[in-house]
Amino acid sequence: MNKPNKKNKAFRSPYVWSVLALFAIVFTVNYGFITVALDTNPGLVTEKYYKYGLQQNKFDRQYRTQAERGWKVDLQIDGDIQAKQPSLITLVVTDKYAQPVAQGHAELRAYRPSNAKADVLLTLQETGKAGVYQAELVLPTPGIWDMNLLFAKDENKHMLNQRMVIQGKGNGELSTLEKIVNFITP
Repeated sequence: MNKPNKKNKAFRSPYVWSVLALFAIVFTVNYGFITVALDTNPGLVTEKYYKYGLQQNKFDRQYRTQAERGWKVDLQIDGDIQAKQPSLITLVVTDKYAQPVAQGHAELRAYRPSNAKADVLLTLQETGKAGVYQAELVLPTPGIWDMNLLFAKDENKHMLNQRMVIQGKGNGELSTLEKIVNFITP
């Protein structure tokens, strides 16, 4: 007598295949999220975060001192700054009496909060006009950038921080969200 095969009967049920398909989709999507997270996470922007945290009081004193000094430090960018396109950065520094602060040293560090490998360090040169410093800046990728300016004249130092959103396609690298969407929907 022929016995019915119980193993084959279970795999003929659409419910079993639906549950297996659901597990396969969940594992595939989780694998995609983990892969994208590991590929796009550069880790900490600074390795010395604890040391900088301990020096926060020094930063606070510096900001109070520069406020008392009364310098006006204005960072200007000509036009719309685009990724992979040169932009002229102009720094105008005047004292509290509106006189230009000449023969100083200006340094701009543009850094991506999400990727320390894209940081750009730039030294601004004084132009023919006193108190005006310029340089050409090219940022490799679009997105959020923090501009940290350090200006020094003799023993006096001034810090300026400014956040910018840079437009453009950059180096053609997809954003994390675009990678996830492309992974899920081929």
